[in-house]
Amino acid sequence: MNRCIGGHALSPCSRLASGKRKAISPIIATVLIIAVTLIASVAVGGFVFGIFGEGEQDAQVAVTGTSLLAADFTANPVPTTFSCVTAAPTIPYLTVTNTGSGSAAIASVAITWAGTNNAFSAAGTCNIGASGTSSATSDIDFAAVSDLTATGATNALAGQGFTGTVTLTNGAQLLFTGTWQ
Repeated sequence: MNRCIGGHALSPCSRLASGKRKAISPIIATVLIIAVTLIASVAVGGFVFGIFGEGEQDAQVAVTGTSLLAADFTANPVPTTFSCVTAAPTIPYLTVTNTGSGSAAIASVAITWAGTNNAFSAAGTCNIGASGTSSATSDIDFAAVSDLTATGATNALAGQGFTGTVTLTNGAQLLFTGTWQ
């Protein structure tokens, strides 16, 4: 028994009466067009702007060792520099290793000790090469007598802990901790 009343062309009753169902293909077509457009725009953007594979040429740098003698770090307002070496350094030094395929450069080092933040700048270029190169592992070589320059700094004490950051020229900061030897 058919309970449809009314014969409007778009009413459910008119579809039942004709025996055909109206498809919702305009809605599906619209969704498919939007999805294809979004996928195409992401693909073109990735190709043009290089967002796919951006991490393939990145440096992956970390501080992998610390060897800082307390006797070499005294409170003195004279700025201290460091250099990077690939040969065995004299103490004090930090070891930095790159496991990525890109290279990096070190701009500065900061050592926080006894509530003071002491800055050290690079004396020249301090490049860290890509993994597999002879400069992938480098040592940040401090002078035999390095100065803790921050206001209120005190001489380092053997057995006490310190923290620090190595800042790369791209702005990335590598955190490290250690104990004065």
